[in-house]
Amino acid sequence: MIRVKPERSRLVAFARWATAQTPKVGTIGLGEFGVPAGLFVHTPEDVLIGALVDGHRYVSPAEDAAREGRLLSCGLCYVENGEEVHPHPECTAHPAGTQELLGVADPAALTPPVPMGNPEADAAAMVAATSPETIQAAMDAVLIATDLAASNAAAAGGDGSDPSDPGPDYAPLEDAPAGDEDDGDGWPCDRCPRSFTTERGRDSHRRQVHRED
Repeated sequence: MIRVKPERSRLVAFARWATAQTPKVGTIGLGEFGVPAGLFVHTPEDVLIGALVDGHRYVSPAEDAAREGRLLSCGLCYVENGEEVHPHPECTAHPAGTQELLGVADPAALTPPVPMGNPEADAAAMVAATSPETIQAAMDAVLIATDLAASNAAAAGGDGSDPSDPGPDYAPLEDAPAGDEDDGDGWPCDRCPRSFTTERGRDSHRRQVHRED
């Protein structure tokens, strides 16, 4: 039994031929017929053109003869519609160095590579940015700025807040333990005229501003 799957445009014609046989040629799949081997040799040529026969494209003798007349010297490549078709890159009839690699982009059409940078330098910068020293310095700077703003507001005779602002709807967090507050003149820096509201703020100020002293 030979499996024949006619081309879509010839499916109706093949079905008419199949049902006219005795016994009839039946289908064995979707659009696929089972043709006895003895009957296949008598199948009309026009219904077989473009069909798949046992999984392979059927090539009619007329088509094969026409293709033979277009074959190049290698015996595999041919001319179609005025252009050479080279199904294998090692074709000996193809000029040296001009093989057409199917599916491979022309180097001229490739986009330039995107710079990837220096992975080692990027990794080192990331480690430095997340080091304990860097984090501590950032926290100290924020604490100094906050404490200095509070000190300036207290020196101006108020807390620097807008009287019309109802303020936050949560209790402010303390930046030091209860015993860290001073009821006197605050915590003055012994190396400059500045004074801070907390001992922690003064110590952070010393580390940031008077590190070289």
